[in-house]
Amino acid sequence: MFIKEASEVSGATQRAIRLYESLGLLKVPRSGRYRVYNESNINLIKIIKEAQSIGIKLSELVALKCEEEDFQWQRVSEFLSKRHSDVEAQIKALNVQKQRIEEYKKSIDACLQGVDSDL
Repeated sequence: MFIKEASEVSGATQRAIRLYESLGLLKVPRSGRYRVYNESNINLIKIIKEAQSIGIKLSELVALKCEEEDFQWQRVSEFLSKRHSDVEAQIKALNVQKQRIEEYKKSIDACLQGVDSDL
């Protein structure tokens, strides 16, 4: 299939697909002047899109590719484990911050109650 159909099937724009190719994330065989996308290419485009949707940068994906055509899947797995740990740490920090904000708001509200009763 050509890029238009690959775009429709994968859900990625033609521009995004060309970007993936220019970064070396995607290697597409040619037939004459035209790139011919196969099912493997479509699956890889979907993986790249999904990675982006969870906050992984294209530059990070480029670093996870081997010199050949494929990703180093063990490194990808390790990267995802680290990313998961980082997100868990951020969630903990945000929960602490949320609790501190709630406590601060309660103390402000208590002060306001005291001011209102003085009036």
